[in-house]
Amino acid sequence: MKFSRRSVLRGAIHGATIGMALPALDMFLNDNGVAYADGAKLPTRFGTYFWGLGLTPGRWVPAKAGTGWELTPELASLQGLENKVSIFSGFRVHLDGRPNLQHWTGQAAILCGIAAQRLGAFDLPSFDTAVAAQMGGGTRFRSVQITPFGNPKLSYSTDSGTSFNTPDATPLALYTRLFGEGFQDPNSDIWKPDPNVILRRSVLSAVSEQRKALMAAAPSSDRAKLDQYFTSVRTMEEQLAVELQRPAKAEACMVPKAPPESRPSGRIDVVNANNKLMADLMAMALACNQTKVFSVVHTSATSEAYLAGDSSIYHLHTHDEPLDDKLGYQVISSKLAELAFHGYSDFLRALDSVKEGDATLLDHSLVMGFSDTGYAKIHSTDNIPMFFGGGAGGRHKMGQHVVGNGDPVSRVSLTAQQLIGLPVGEFGVGGMKTSKTISEVVSA
Repeated sequence: MKFSRRSVLRGAIHGATIGMALPALDMFLNDNGVAYADGAKLPTRFGTYFWGLGLTPGRWVPAKAGTGWELTPELASLQGLENKVSIFSGFRVHLDGRPNLQHWTGQAAILCGIAAQRLGAFDLPSFDTAVAAQMGGGTRFRSVQITPFGNPKLSYSTDSGTSFNTPDATPLALYTRLFGEGFQDPNSDIWKPDPNVILRRSVLSAVSEQRKALMAAAPSSDRAKLDQYFTSVRTMEEQLAVELQRPAKAEACMVPKAPPESRPSGRIDVVNANNKLMADLMAMALACNQTKVFSVVHTSATSEAYLAGDSSIYHLHTHDEPLDDKLGYQVISSKLAELAFHGYSDFLRALDSVKEGDATLLDHSLVMGFSDTGYAKIHSTDNIPMFFGGGAGGRHKMGQHVVGNGDPVSRVSLTAQQLIGLPVGEFGVGGMKTSKTISEVVSA
């Protein structure tokens, strides 16, 4: 008898027919362990990771371009991951006559391809939502937003440009969402549909005709609001439909224990500890097929993080702290930058620690890290730090340092979308519009 990844073991107990799906066994994978033998690839995941206030000029950009770049002081936490991370330096925001909105323009341009016109809003949806719409089907959550900083409003993920997706702000909140009520262990032999889910889906189905009638009767001024609202309802319907199906086996899935309840804190060591817990939870959520897309905001663009025992926050240090006469940089600010970036490294390590086939979860993911500014002291939008971590299922040619020479940051964003398989040929508006992929990081 021949078996494949779609095989189901069938039998009978007391006259009742039963079926048992099989996990992603090595016998079902190709010789490289990166795809099934029948050609179907292991799923690719995508994440964005933001931290505020950039990095310190002269302390993060490697001297060497191309492969074999060396660690710099503020990238020290990447040690051991150099071959799985690509660095993008020298890229900038093209303002097209718009003002540089301090601590807002950078992330807006990277995520939307255009500098924002006003604080607190983007001109377009963030591209991670397009990724979620393309990749998020078949999972409980189309995408998940998190922040270890404890602020439930801290998110730069938006479907509309004006309303931002609400993040889970503590490890326990994230655990409850992912592994609390409604979670079905994909490797358990016991499964039955949740009657509460059936009821909720029935209620939504019952009002579908009324929703259509309301859209037809509403004036144009209300249709945009209704469309945004009903989009969230459709997302909920899709999630409920997934919960009513028996989940496929997931070999790498190990259901984690609930983390302890924690109080939000801006102290950088506490933020990083929460970040590490949330990274481990997100890694298991990806491995257990709860979602394929996530976005993280480590600290806001006007970061209020602080060192233990310090009376001033990171943001104020970037403006008030003098340059050290001998070293030529702001010592405390640089330390905080190094610690903030450490959070990105911890996230990559969490994904790299999960074995999947003959590779790791990180090899099957792309995590795009970036900040809002190239130099926080002067609010520069030149040389904004940007990174790709992970192999994107073999598409990302990892371990590169690419120097942008003033090219728009939208080139990096376009390349990220193409690496994870989105059918996009261009990205951005005006001077940020580009169809030029960064070929150095694309595997042939």
